[in-house]
Amino acid sequence: MGFLGLYWSYFVSSIPRPPVYRIVLMQLALTLMIAGGLLLHSPVASYSALLGGLAQALPNAYFIWRAFKYSGARSASLVVQSFYQGEAWKFVLTAIFFAVIFARVEPLNLYALFGTFIAMQFSHVLSIKLVKL
Repeated sequence: MGFLGLYWSYFVSSIPRPPVYRIVLMQLALTLMIAGGLLLHSPVASYSALLGGLAQALPNAYFIWRAFKYSGARSASLVVQSFYQGEAWKFVLTAIFFAVIFARVEPLNLYALFGTFIAMQFSHVLSIKLVKL
């Protein structure tokens, strides 16, 4: 099989990819709404919520990019490998985000930070309706 055949079998599929980017857009919008709402409480709570949401949404965006990079039955091993690598890097990126937040940001509202982070984790339930897999 030539280069064009390999390219076609690994990167091009007749099955359309699900619109999973909507998950990240929904998480970013929800993060901004929570941060905006907490601005009424205090600026510290607002930016803490923003950082908590971004600490979940940005690594999740990387995972989604990696997980849905390949499609098709012929590239099944690449799909599985991408899922594993995407999940591992999502964990590493989340840990790096929190390390940087705790090292560089002060003052910090921990309730807003972790509350928004956890809310973004649960937002996947809402995202099922957005993606319609």
